[in-house]
Amino acid sequence: MKAITVDRIDGFGVRLVPVLLTLLVVVVSIVPLGIPGYAAVTPVFTLMAVYHWTIYRPELMPPVALFAIGLLQDLLTSGPIGLSPLLLLVIRALVMSQRRFFVGKLFPFVWWGFAATVVAASLMLWVAAGALSGRLLDPRSFAFQAVLTVACYPAASWVFVRVYRFMLARG
Repeated sequence: MKAITVDRIDGFGVRLVPVLLTLLVVVVSIVPLGIPGYAAVTPVFTLMAVYHWTIYRPELMPPVALFAIGLLQDLLTSGPIGLSPLLLLVIRALVMSQRRFFVGKLFPFVWWGFAATVVAASLMLWVAAGALSGRLLDPRSFAFQAVLTVACYPAASWVFVRVYRFMLARG
């Protein structure tokens, strides 16, 4: 009877991996590196995690977790409260609606889908930031951030897969 309880706890721990990794990338995203202007163009690691887990294990990244993660991100970055949760939930819904086209496909196809998702998210952020500031913002920093985000996705996805497989092997 005791072994069943331990197995359930281990299984629960494995199911938490996507949420915990996403929380970790939120923290990594806000760590100051001392590079001038880096904060404005930091890759959107949270978006990478949401896209990856929505494609491969959507049941392990429920909307309520995304809302909480986005809210935490807004609080930690002093961003407009509610913008990150809204963005993450919209992106999850968008990816879920197109998920059948990406499941089981080669990584370059999934990466192309991520690039399209990043363009949509960057446009949403640019419009929201402009609306909140009351002026038209220069889109170059948003574009550069999008390029960095797309460029970093293969490495992030590789890490997500390896950590999840490691946890499965241990669980």
